[in-house]
Parts: sequence; structure tokens; C-alpha cells
Amino acid sequence: MSEPREAGASRSPAQHSGGSMIRGSLVSLGVRLLDLPSRYGFHLLIAAMLGVVQTGNFYIVFSTMVALAGFGRLGIDQALTRQIAMDIASGKACAVRPAIRRALRLVLLASTLVSIVLGAGAFAFARDVLEKPELAWPLALGALSFIPQNLGAAIAGALAGLQRVGSSQMIYSWLWPAIFCAVAIPLGLTGGMSVASALVLIAISFTLTALAGAFLLTRFLADVPIVPAGVAPPAGPPRFLKAGLPLFTLEFTKLLITSAPAIVLGIVASSRETGLFALAWRLALVVNLLISGVTGMAAPKFASLFARNDRRGLDKSAAQAAGLVLCLALPAIACMQLIPEHLLRLFGPGFGGGAAALRVLALGQIAAACFTAMPELLGMTAHTSVLYRINVYSVAVLLIGLAVLAPLGGSVGAAAAASLAIAVNGAVAAWAAHRLLGVFPLALLGRWVLGRLGGRAAVQDAE
Repeated sequence: MSEPREAGASRSPAQHSGGSMIRGSLVSLGVRLLDLPSRYGFHLLIAAMLGVVQTGNFYIVFSTMVALAGFGRLGIDQALTRQIAMDIASGKACAVRPAIRRALRLVLLASTLVSIVLGAGAFAFARDVLEKPELAWPLALGALSFIPQNLGAAIAGALAGLQRVGSSQMIYSWLWPAIFCAVAIPLGLTGGMSVASALVLIAISFTLTALAGAFLLTRFLADVPIVPAGVAPPAGPPRFLKAGLPLFTLEFTKLLITSAPAIVLGIVASSRETGLFALAWRLALVVNLLISGVTGMAAPKFASLFARNDRRGLDKSAAQAAGLVLCLALPAIACMQLIPEHLLRLFGPGFGGGAAALRVLALGQIAAACFTAMPELLGMTAHTSVLYRINVYSVAVLLIGLAVLAPLGGSVGAAAAASLAIAVNGAVAAWAAHRLLGVFPLALLGRWVLGRLGGRAAVQDAE
């Protein structure tokens, strides 16, 4: 059987970047739909095997890992995506391999340091901050996953820059939970699973995913020109830390929005309350799968269009991204508003109590869908200083909101803080993109919808 081609596999990356983004985004979304059985299979297994209280403990540890993992990447994976896309669009493909090697070395160094920090501080953090000393060993075990997780992310960033979006998102997103499920199901049937064994299995899954990514990257680099012996790349080495740190603030903002509510609830509320929120949040993040699928296709395209100074193309691509996500996300959000208890009970008995939190989180996902890829647009068009400030504002809104609302409202208060931070981040990024680039995708999308409706009304009148 012949291997299915990815978006852009039959064309060069430069050629691929010039067309409409809809086809590529649909392919990207099709790949991301693999997240539904793999990633949500992962969350279902955790809930079924651990129960409400131990699920809460697991997500306290897992959320801490998610928040800290970004410090092992520092945005280098996204900076690598932009660098490779711009090098290929500018005819500098021979600089790709040196850039990848440099990025991987930096990620390995940073991830090793973060692993050491979490491993050394796990017991003090569990005892003095979380006031749950039984989570000390799970936190220490969680540090094992940082190096393979972040190396895999850097490899996925390189694949995205090469326009191998399907392979990139496989490594970024769905392969490691698929591996986890493939191993955890027989373990669950024979003897159950503990928080510690789940974390060890996560580390193994990330390791196998990174190895698969390295194999794919080696294969796809065969199509990229090699620097002749004795000839230096056409430019100096890319400054990944300088380019990556502002992008890291975007990633860190997303990581905090995803993980900080569970960590804060772990401090101020019970493990049961944390478990209810964690599963409601994972269900709401179905919309994020759509957003990240489209954004994964849009980000390198933004970089290529900006390199060619195609502002009209930027506006059109951003509008396509937002319109596609809104069409697909609104039905899912409606279900979260209308039947949240039924959706949460899919995770097991006792999780229906997170229905109110799910409704609030769904409101935040509406805002996220409306402003799809707006922060990434700033990051990929050399407006990283503006993006940095926006992310600082968003993190401040999140942390202040959690400090005030989580102790008062528990899981619902944490959901409100997260949704508010999402709305602030997207709305301010959209305003900045309009001011700096003349890009206003929602207005373009609105004109397109009104034009279609007007044309249909004219046809009906003529009839």
C-alpha cells in the first residue's frame, strides 16, 4: 500500500506556501482528529483507573509538569519553525540542517536543567506548597519526561517548518497518548494503575515519540540541499534564544492557562475539586484541538507571507483560519452548554459535578475560536516584543483571577479565571495585529459572510 501524502508532499515548501490555506488546514485538522481517540482515550483511562480523588492528584502533578516543560524549550521549537520556513522561502535551504542541530543542542541543555530542578525540589514543593507530601515521588518521576518531551517538540517544530504538518502534529500531539493507551489498557485490565506508574509510562511514551520524530525528520531532510563541504551557511547561526523567548511567552501563557488552575486548586481546594475541574477542562480543550490544528498550518504560512511582504495574503489566511475553526467549534461548544453533565459522565461516575465549570470554560473557547492564530501571527511576523507584552498582561489576568476566584468559587472560579485570560490574550493580539499589520480577519470574514447572504437574498428576490 502506498503511503498517504501529507499536505505539500508533492510540492516544494515554497510552492506550497503560496496557495489557499483551507486545503492544508483541513488535512492538518484531519490529522488532529487522531487526538480524539488517543488524547481523550488517555484522559478516559486516567479517570477510569484512578477514580475522582486520585485523578485529582494525578492532574496536580501532570499540570506542574506541563507548566515547567516549557522552560526546557524556551520557544526554540517555534523559533525553529519560523527560521526554517523563512530560510526555504528565501532560497536559503542549505541553512536548515545547521539550524536544526543548534536548536536541538539548546533544547537538550535547557531540558536537562529543568529536570534537575524539578527532581531536586519535588519533596519541598509537595510538602510546603501543595501540602500533599504523598505527591513528592510522583513529581520526581515526572521530571523523567522533560528531555524526551522537549526534544520531540523541537523535532516537531522542524517538521512544521518543512511544511510536513501531519508528521509535525503527530509528534507534537497525538502519538505519545496513543502509545500510552496501547500499553495502559492491558495494564488496567490486569492490575490497575497508580499515579506513579502512569507517570513512568508517560516518560516512556515521550521517548518513543521523540525517536519516531527523529526518524521522520531524517527522512524528510533528504529533500533539502546539503551545505557543500568547506562552505559556510549563507548567514550566521540563528539566535534561537532571542527569537524564541518572546514566542516562549506565548507558549508559557497557554501552558499556564492550561495548568495553573489545577495547580492552584490543588493548593486551595481538595483533590476531588481538582479532579472535577481537570476533566471539565480536558473536555473543553476539544476546541483547542481544532485551533491548534489550524494554527499548526497557519504559523509557517504567516512567516512565508511576511517574508514576501504579502499583507493581503496574511489577512486572507488569518480569516480562513478563524472561519474554519468557528464552523467546526460552535457545534461542540453548544453541546458543552446544553448537556455538560452527560458529556462529563463519559469519564466515569462522579465527574458530572464539573458541569458548571464546563459551561464557563466553553465560553472561553468561543473567544479562543474567534481569535484563532492571532498571537501566532504576531510571533511569526517579527512583532515579538508586542507579543511579549500581551502575554504578560494575559498571565497577570490569569494569576489575579485565580487568586481571587479559585478560593471563592472552587472549580467554577478557576474556570472563570482561565476563560477571562483566554479572551484577553486573543482580543488584545487581534487588536495589535490590526494596528501593526492592517490585518482584521473577523472583519474580512464578516464581509464574506454578508456577501454570501446578500447574494443568496438577491437570487431569492429574482426568483
